[in-house]
Amino acid sequence: MSFKLPDPAIVARHEADHINADRHQFLTGGIERAVADSPFIDPDELLAGLEQFYRERLARTPSTTQYPEAKPWIEHVLAVDRELQAAAPLTDAELAAYRSLAHYLMFRGYANAGPTTEKCRVVYLPETDQGPLHIKNVDDPITFWKPNPDPFKNAGMSTGLIWDGVGSGLHIDDEPEEIFPLPIPDMCHQLCDDVPGAVDLLTRYSQFWGGQNIVLHDDQKRSVAIEKGSYNYIDVFEPGTAGGSHCSGMAFRQPATAQGRHAREKRLQYLQRFNQALDGPDMTYWNACDRAEEMLGKLMNQEFVTVQEVFDLLTTPWPKGLNKGGEKLHPDQGLGEYTLRTNGLLFDKRRIYFWQRDIDGVYPDKPLVFDIP
Repeated sequence: MSFKLPDPAIVARHEADHINADRHQFLTGGIERAVADSPFIDPDELLAGLEQFYRERLARTPSTTQYPEAKPWIEHVLAVDRELQAAAPLTDAELAAYRSLAHYLMFRGYANAGPTTEKCRVVYLPETDQGPLHIKNVDDPITFWKPNPDPFKNAGMSTGLIWDGVGSGLHIDDEPEEIFPLPIPDMCHQLCDDVPGAVDLLTRYSQFWGGQNIVLHDDQKRSVAIEKGSYNYIDVFEPGTAGGSHCSGMAFRQPATAQGRHAREKRLQYLQRFNQALDGPDMTYWNACDRAEEMLGKLMNQEFVTVQEVFDLLTTPWPKGLNKGGEKLHPDQGLGEYTLRTNGLLFDKRRIYFWQRDIDGVYPDKPLVFDIP
């Protein structure tokens, strides 16, 4: 597959516009959130090595012999950063926080000196009573929430290889050998047009990406779920009984895999490092993430799943359903989780269903419905 990378200046200008629309959220919001989630850690100590870590990431360019597809992307990444720092503009500290905060906290910050919040879930079903369905809940604290005033602007049909993911990570993970910030999702979309090719690429480049679980599906209705909470492991799950794939935030659905065992070890290491109780907010939170994954997995392992069953599970308030309403699962939990929006696409009907909390945090009883021309 031949391709030409976009002009770094254009990419940087687009990112700069995105950042400047809400500089607080993109440049300091993540730091504030980490501090709120882990109030027992000194913020200065936690962030002391962030700039140095990002400089190291840029200097650790991968071998183009071992990773031949990476060659054109390395200079592209460096060029975009140079353009972005001038276009936004960003200080060295702001650029480091924007690009590498999550990686730094996971590999060094927490290990050298809080909980990662559970986000979202994705469902893909190639066959339902209304044809193929792709749907997602987006969960986050409501702190920075701004409803989309025009959710169907530029709406269209998704084709080719489709990647959709949720946040999933560890407070502490072992730092892999490869830390250069290759844009793995962009590479995957440029280099792969089907699920088998994407799985091969993402497995070979496993050390370069993580902190997320994803669902991939293609025009042939093939799909997989990939759990990538750790940068050191990758778990690929074939479709369930109903024929589809799903992923949940902060979940490791198979505790017996190498990644599942690693996640358990690192979670306990975090609790011991900061003298946190086994019945404290972190373990309570992780147990709730496992429960949400079990609820979704149970549905996906039915013989057949209807659209309404999926809609009901994703929009029914927690704990009967997966719609988070800001509940704090433990009195010491820093931030409550909200399902901010739910968006589903029925491919055959060319129809989008969209639920969105309003500015006051109220989730609607009925979705907006839009038919794609």
